[in-house]
Amino acid sequence: MYFHSQQAVKAIILLLFSGYIFMLHHTGEISRFINPQYTAFSQVASIIFLFLFFIQVPRICISKEQAEDHDYCTILGCSHDKEKIRQLPFKSIVIYAIIVLPLVTGFILPSKELGVAEAVKRGVCYAPNQTHYHSEDIINSNEALTEMLESPVIVLEHSNFAKYVNHILTYPELFYDKPIELDGFILDELNLNDHVLLGRFLVTHCVADAHVTGLLLSTDDDHLRKVNGWVKVWGIIAVEKK
Repeated sequence: MYFHSQQAVKAIILLLFSGYIFMLHHTGEISRFINPQYTAFSQVASIIFLFLFFIQVPRICISKEQAEDHDYCTILGCSHDKEKIRQLPFKSIVIYAIIVLPLVTGFILPSKELGVAEAVKRGVCYAPNQTHYHSEDIINSNEALTEMLESPVIVLEHSNFAKYVNHILTYPELFYDKPIELDGFILDELNLNDHVLLGRFLVTHCVADAHVTGLLLSTDDDHLRKVNGWVKVWGIIAVEKK
């Protein structure tokens, strides 16, 4: 039997990608990188990587007959040369290094939450989301609107923040004088005079297109403006026209 180093490297990479995606789902950190609507696709990707790993494992150790016979060579390359099996070309090393880089940074470097500095650079979306909904999304959106109107206190959480903020910005008169509870980070670097923004990053597809949305707070608490982190606030929805 001969040990095929390149096939072994490929198998390890496939297993690490599968394990890394599984770890992100297990810890819940997957929501920091992609829109929750796409979590099912990432789970499928993890399963595919694992499936490919099991296909790759039998190729790691090959028999003497396979190592010497051209009939066992595939379109992926020739595997009969024992010297080639032992050596890993420089070109392959560079390619593997590029592929492994996301794994190294993912496992070793801690993930960082987007904060105020990134919000100032990316800008803030004050307008309601004008995304064209599918029929099912419209039904769910209308159900959320009805739920908000019937609730004595509007509570904005991680699962409904984007949807609820969008409804408030779209129909502010419907929620006038309505109690509200929400949490997020304070953004006071936008020169909003008497207001500060309490917002969150919303991920449309992946973290690369993340943008900030939220609601303006009118408060006399100077301490709130200096908070460096997340806060939870309670208040009353008001409508100001300028």
